[in-house]
Amino acid sequence: MNIKSLLIGSAAATVAVSGAQAADAIVIPEPEPMEYVRVCDVYGAGFFYIPGTETCLKVGGLVRFELGFADGDLTDDDGFNTLTRAEVTLDARSETEYGTLRGYVRLRANSVGGEVIAAPGINDGDALSLGVSGGGAFVQDAIIELGGLAMGLSDTLYDAGISGEFDRGGGDRVHFIRYTFNAGGGFQAAVALEEADSNYDYTPNVVGKVGFAQGWGGADFWAAYDATAEEFALKAIAKANLTEAVFVEGIATYESGVNFYSVNPFAGTGTGFTIGTDSLRPGAEWSAGGLIGAHFTPRFKASIGAQYFSDVGHDVLLGAGVDAIRAGATFDYEIVQNFNAKLAVNYTTFDTPAGDFDQWHGFLRFDRSF
Repeated sequence: MNIKSLLIGSAAATVAVSGAQAADAIVIPEPEPMEYVRVCDVYGAGFFYIPGTETCLKVGGLVRFELGFADGDLTDDDGFNTLTRAEVTLDARSETEYGTLRGYVRLRANSVGGEVIAAPGINDGDALSLGVSGGGAFVQDAIIELGGLAMGLSDTLYDAGISGEFDRGGGDRVHFIRYTFNAGGGFQAAVALEEADSNYDYTPNVVGKVGFAQGWGGADFWAAYDATAEEFALKAIAKANLTEAVFVEGIATYESGVNFYSVNPFAGTGTGFTIGTDSLRPGAEWSAGGLIGAHFTPRFKASIGAQYFSDVGHDVLLGAGVDAIRAGATFDYEIVQNFNAKLAVNYTTFDTPAGDFDQWHGFLRFDRSF
């Protein structure tokens, strides 16, 4: 019995030691070192390196709430037109042997007020709101850039105006290929091939721009040819700082005929100009305008100005002898950093052979950017 017990005990001890040795053989790997997000200050504030890459990314956006109004001979609007907008922007950049490689995306979603129907007998009032329903989400910008070369979807190179909310300079979004050359000393030149239609022809629109900017201000000049309409448009904008607080701006346009780059004196007045079911910019043979403004405090600035439009519709769409004047005042106030308010009060009058038609319009807008 003693020998048997000794053998059993020895075997158990052997198993225990073997088990301990087996347990000691298990190796738990060390955790991988965490890669914290690194700040990328090469392109300015807000950029960071995408982990594991040398690409810098900036995420931004905008939230807007706007109360618009329009009243006069051109519309029977009796209340506010509400708009809420959301935007998200992504800006990715990296350096290559050919210059900075950039990808920029801006996603936009709008929501506007809903429809109101007559509802006598249904409630104590005369109308019934069907609730917020209008609006939609879409790609506002999608751009690839390498050095001075850019392509994608964005506002036309021709799209520009002065800083008021009454002025109209023409242009809209297009698909494009563009090259920009910076000559130094504030001088810049750009040329773009743009496509605004689909499956119509193989001839793109051509837009060119030259400009210069100095400490006192600057000037820019545009020329655009619409290959679809076979018409051209010209534009010039000049800006100058008279003092540290007071500034002036001017704009002039000319068009050979109605085209994609035409100005639209009706825009923002609360009434559209349409031919059939398609929105159309009636244009004007020429226009000229300007504004004067001042920075009253570091947070508050205001401006007032006007723009005249001659031969609206080019004596074809609306008949001969239609002119227009748009005038307005704009007030900008920075409530806190990245939260701004803007009030625009505008007036438009159309001088026609049938008489004058007047319209008041504008908006109160709040923007929270990030």
